[in-house]
Amino acid sequence: MIKNICVFCSTFNPDNRFLKEVEILGKLFAKKQLNVIYGGGDKGLMGLLAKSVIDNGGSITGIVPEFLINAVKPTPGLSKLIIAKDMHDRKMKMYSLSDVFLTLPGGIGTLDEMTEVLTWNQLKIHNKKLIIANFENYWLPYINLLNHLNDNKFLKDQSRLNYLMANDPNEILNLIDTI
Repeated sequence: MIKNICVFCSTFNPDNRFLKEVEILGKLFAKKQLNVIYGGGDKGLMGLLAKSVIDNGGSITGIVPEFLINAVKPTPGLSKLIIAKDMHDRKMKMYSLSDVFLTLPGGIGTLDEMTEVLTWNQLKIHNKKLIIANFENYWLPYINLLNHLNDNKFLKDQSRLNYLMANDPNEILNLIDTI
């Protein structure tokens, strides 16, 4: 049974996209009593997710690397704040505390975290599902790239990547219920 979900997303969202979806997710996670593990920031989609979870009585754990603690202000009201030594330590803590991963729209950091989770699945370091929130087809170019790698035989077995796609918050929750 899934108890802890790690969410990868951005602290940057200048066009204020995907706000409704992220607010709904926070509410759904709180209602389902899922502990959310995330990067700890109070801005962008990251901050909105945390605020929504907190405002709806949910549990959320922020993990911030030491060198970013002054730049990335932790969201007030976190259930738990973990200070990691560096980015690698942060990701290791996020991965080890989670039962499943969710990637929301984001930038290169989000892309890095999502790709590392998929790589670790391929290498059998873990067998945890990744759900890709493909709101407004945001991640379609990435999925097309994975298909391209597979078509050109640079992926040994695409099914070992262990990911699922979802287009809205309710679909994400339904997928979590099937894992």
